[in-house]
Amino acid sequence: MIFIHTADWHLGNQMHEIDRHEESQNFLRWLKNLIVEKNAETLVVAGDIFDTANPSVDARRLYYTFLASLVDTCCKNVIIVGGNHDSAVMLDSAKELLEVLDIRVVGSINNLLPSQMCFELKDSCENVCGICMAVPFVREVELRNLLSDSEKCPDEELYLKVYQKLYTLVFEEAEKLRNGRAIPVIATGHLYANDLEGRLSDKKANEKCDDGMKVLDVLGTLGNVPSSVFPSVDYVALGHIHYSSVVAKNPAIRYSGSPFVMGFDEANRPHHVLCVEIEKTGEKSNLNVEKIETPETNLYRRISGTLAEIKTELEDLSGKSKSDKNADKNKSVFIELCYKRELGVSAQEFLAEAIKSLPENVNVVSWKIADSEKILSSSFDKFEASEIKNLDDKEIFTQLILSKSGLSAESEEGKAALEKFLPLFLQMCD
Repeated sequence: MIFIHTADWHLGNQMHEIDRHEESQNFLRWLKNLIVEKNAETLVVAGDIFDTANPSVDARRLYYTFLASLVDTCCKNVIIVGGNHDSAVMLDSAKELLEVLDIRVVGSINNLLPSQMCFELKDSCENVCGICMAVPFVREVELRNLLSDSEKCPDEELYLKVYQKLYTLVFEEAEKLRNGRAIPVIATGHLYANDLEGRLSDKKANEKCDDGMKVLDVLGTLGNVPSSVFPSVDYVALGHIHYSSVVAKNPAIRYSGSPFVMGFDEANRPHHVLCVEIEKTGEKSNLNVEKIETPETNLYRRISGTLAEIKTELEDLSGKSKSDKNADKNKSVFIELCYKRELGVSAQEFLAEAIKSLPENVNVVSWKIADSEKILSSSFDKFEASEIKNLDDKEIFTQLILSKSGLSAESEEGKAALEKFLPLFLQMCD
């Protein structure tokens, strides 16, 4: 059984107001060709198909046009589950029509029996080659509704207990559907599993990445989900984390990651889809996972340092682009400047000439203050308007407290005021 695992397309996304329609269109065209090249019988999309609950007409057109283009290919099964960005109602609205084309959509678990989340997967000869447990993103209210009154438990145990119950119930139905046949069972999920390898593994709990992912609190009040919630299936195809990752060092539990750059902090990282091959022999299964890098329609780059260092890099970038006759000028390049603040110096004015000299296809779209520089001022007066929008809620509240009290962050009085009021503010935010 060969299938493609992908997730987090976020169709309609406009990071820093960048039009990403062509980027999405090129990816979907490439994905179709990849499916044909790999002779993949199944495509699994593990949530966040769209960037918003009410996607644009263009984003919906991309989605449906792509699905229709797969009808005459080797791909005989498409499994799509909803993510936290998706509208379950919108995804499910066309599910009966798409089922005719062997495209199975599960927008949410609301009002579904476990058996309704299990599907047989067929090859080109109409033989059943696998079973899929199509589990979508589960909202907190849906999780709580899965527990009976006798099963109520403390909040810290809720997600472990409920996810274990959910996956156990669906797995029982998958086993009934498999009926002893030597075919693989795969599962999906759109959640944050703990013990990841890669970008988030060494981050602190209160840090947030540019794509909005927090380490311990990426789904509002939903925390980490341990790998123990997943049953003994042959593969778990996950979505929600935007880079390719293995969970708990288990090669059969994976995030494909987004095929696109979703934040400038990951601009230099490659993005992938996964081609998965499972060979089932009795109780044993051989698993082979190939990470396939997705094409880059646009280029993204973060330039960090002092204003002088950034100016030098911009000038070098401008000089190289003009002197290199082989430079690919057909690709748009989007840049974020992550700079260290200098009191009395306007970053925009200091870098204006260097930015003006950049080639037409190179655009500065984001200005970001280096993290270590954000909470050093005791007043908003020292921040430019363009800089304030880069501060998060905690930093803005800190500045307000210090500004109103006339204290500095370094003084004992200032520290005491923050210790008193900041926890209350953060509690209200939660």
